[in-house]
Amino acid sequence: MCNIGNKQGRDPLGRPCPVDGYCCYCGRDFHHWPPKSAPCNATLGFSELLSHFGNHSRWHEKCTKDYECWTSHAASKLTKAHPGHWYSALEFGDCSKHSGANCTWDVLSVDKIVNKTCHSDSFFGAVQKAAPQPFANCSKSARPNATDPCWVRGFYEAVLGPNAGKRIGWNVTGLPLDDLIAFWSAPFESDDPARGGCPPLLVPPKSTWGDLPTLQKGGAALELSPRQRRWSAFARDWARGLFGA
Repeated sequence: MCNIGNKQGRDPLGRPCPVDGYCCYCGRDFHHWPPKSAPCNATLGFSELLSHFGNHSRWHEKCTKDYECWTSHAASKLTKAHPGHWYSALEFGDCSKHSGANCTWDVLSVDKIVNKTCHSDSFFGAVQKAAPQPFANCSKSARPNATDPCWVRGFYEAVLGPNAGKRIGWNVTGLPLDDLIAFWSAPFESDDPARGGCPPLLVPPKSTWGDLPTLQKGGAALELSPRQRRWSAFARDWARGLFGA
């Protein structure tokens, strides 16, 4: 189970995780909540989101804020054709670093890398263009503005429907899921901005794929982001036993 650390340095189950860091824990006895932790191994984690969250999102009654309801209802957007697959590939199973029984996954190819800002502008811009009405009362901007509460509300109403911020009495509507997937994929499938495409970034040599600091751009090593630095510091403290089990 991999999650992002909150502002208190915990994951959603209360376990240590650096702020904005990405932490994976393995569990057992999932009939209890929170599930009990167990040592991780090389097994590739997998979950189908529709079967795991779909029914829960439809009948969830705990949301009190509209943004809590958007989170709770989001899984109902998934379909049997696109149920959503969540993989957790831990370093323990990386075949480039381990062999034998511990080799459970490998990166076979990197087809294209795009800039995140380009991808965000393409995807969110396509949503706004396909469903302009939810954004009609927001401040006009040439680019999507995820810091504007009005724009954020417009996005979720465009994707999930106008009633998705309610606890009860709602049905998932909004833009078709196939369209949303096409908007998300467009930056990778084309280099042409007119088609939602993004120019490709340099794909580093395969020997460096497992080592984030060595990713190259224009021949120079990329520096660690603040989030990566926090994660590195957390990993060092964890290894030194500064956190309780």
